[in-house]
Amino acid sequence: MKRSILFLVLIILCLCSMAQSVIPQVNENVELMSILSRMAGFPEYNMDMAGRYIKDMDSYFKDSTEHPAVQYMKELRNNYGISYDAVMSMAVHLKNQDGTLSLVEEDIPTLEKRWKNVDKDEFLSYLNNFYKDTKFNEFFKAHKYLYNRGLKSYQDNVIKHFDIDWYADFYGNEPQETFSVIIGFCNGGGNYGVNRQLAGKMKEVFAIVGYYVDKEDTPMYNKEYLPTLIHEFNHSFINHYLDENKYPDFVKELEPAATDLFMSSRWSMAKQAYGNWKTVINESLVRAAVICYMLDKEYKPEETRNELLERIQRNFRWMPELVSLLRKYEKKQSKYGNFESFYPKIIDFFKDYAKSENKRFDVLK
Repeated sequence: MKRSILFLVLIILCLCSMAQSVIPQVNENVELMSILSRMAGFPEYNMDMAGRYIKDMDSYFKDSTEHPAVQYMKELRNNYGISYDAVMSMAVHLKNQDGTLSLVEEDIPTLEKRWKNVDKDEFLSYLNNFYKDTKFNEFFKAHKYLYNRGLKSYQDNVIKHFDIDWYADFYGNEPQETFSVIIGFCNGGGNYGVNRQLAGKMKEVFAIVGYYVDKEDTPMYNKEYLPTLIHEFNHSFINHYLDENKYPDFVKELEPAATDLFMSSRWSMAKQAYGNWKTVINESLVRAAVICYMLDKEYKPEETRNELLERIQRNFRWMPELVSLLRKYEKKQSKYGNFESFYPKIIDFFKDYAKSENKRFDVLK
């Protein structure tokens, strides 16, 4: 009996460990949407950084450049702004059942808002015709070796250095969303964060990372790519605090000050595709947490400093003070227990920062 209980405990521990692992994936729908966008001339999907893969796809699809689906994608970009992360958002909202593509069933709509006014049935009709007419699945299966090579490189050179246990220690709880990494082999230097909410399941967050190779067609992933992964995983622990349904008081208290900060940096934030105050607050906390991770893992001082400087240059001008605040939280975590209990201090921080900045406008009185 004791042996059976011990065996059960070991299984549970193994399952918990597996649940916390991050394994890079390749996704046929991601490749489908990015290649279709490439053929439609989307610059962000024409970076040509994937070596042999780019040559293969251009050769394979050269006779399909006038396909109705390609022309339709051009219209979607011109009429609705479908581009960048909107393309990848659709990719993770697709399911392929016996060669037929359709939209997944969701509890809460999470498809990027630029798709709102698009006729989804018309889009799916074009997409399914393209998938079948080009025999896309054959192209996808023919590149299994290339995909596996890229996945292994990312695993060995990025995830190998990633300490996933840091997050539970730092935040004091488990993630409120599931997190996955997908390599977009046609995406070049483009990295996108998208999500979906399937019926009856936890919200899923996807970091769709780009792919690039050297002259010998060897993937160029290395440890310097790690901050991107650290960044994306932080969202799983931070974003939900500004969910109005879960934390209405947090949202109500933070909104006025955060709106002021957003409006005073709106131009620079728009350049980074951050279009509202919630996104700016979440991105601020994610970036500050990345620096805390780097400090805790004893990165070289110049690496951490460069990370901080880059954030300031992107107009997250409050970053040094915000990092200092989170370091104080780390030192007194036993007092707060978890990040949720500390969040009111974060609200106070942004209130005070906005108040201080607003005083500078007193010169106009």
